[in-house]
Amino acid sequence: MKKIFLVTLLTIAVLACKEQPKPEPKVEIVEIEDLKPSPVSSSSLTDTQLAHIKRIHKTFEEVYPISLEETIKNFKRDLHPDNEINIWLAMTNAYEPFAAANTGAEKLAHRKEVYKLVLMRSMMPDKEAISNARLTLLSEAEAQAILKNYRLNAAPIKVQN
Repeated sequence: MKKIFLVTLLTIAVLACKEQPKPEPKVEIVEIEDLKPSPVSSSSLTDTQLAHIKRIHKTFEEVYPISLEETIKNFKRDLHPDNEINIWLAMTNAYEPFAAANTGAEKLAHRKEVYKLVLMRSMMPDKEAISNARLTLLSEAEAQAILKNYRLNAAPIKVQN
C-alpha cells in the first residue's frame, strides 16, 4: 500500500502548577516516512500477546503485507505492547465484518481502503478519520457503518523527540 497519511505526534507538555490549567495536547499530522521506529525491546512477549498478534497479522496481511516476524518485531518496539495490541484488536473488530462480506480480488482495493480508514480511526474521531482517509471507493454511509464496530477512543501515536 502506498503512503498512508498518518496522524501522529501527541506531545504533552505538563509543567503547570495545580492552579494553572493544563495545556491542550499538541497534535501534528506528519508523513509516515518522517517517523523513526523505536528500538526493539529486549523483553519477550507472552503467549497471549503472541496469539493476539498472530490474529492481527492474519487479519491484515493482504492489505498490510509484512511478515509475521516483522509484525512481532513492531509490537516489541512498543513500551506498552498490551495497549497497542488492544488498539489493533479493535481495528480487526471493525475490519473483519467488512472483509468477510467483501471477499475476492475484485474487492481488495475496498479492503485496503477500509484498513486505511480503521487505522486513521484508531488515532482520531470518526468524522476526522473519514475526512483524512480520503476515501474514493467507500461512501460516507459505508464508512460510518464500518466505524460503528470500532469501540475505542482515538489515541494518537505518541512520539518522543
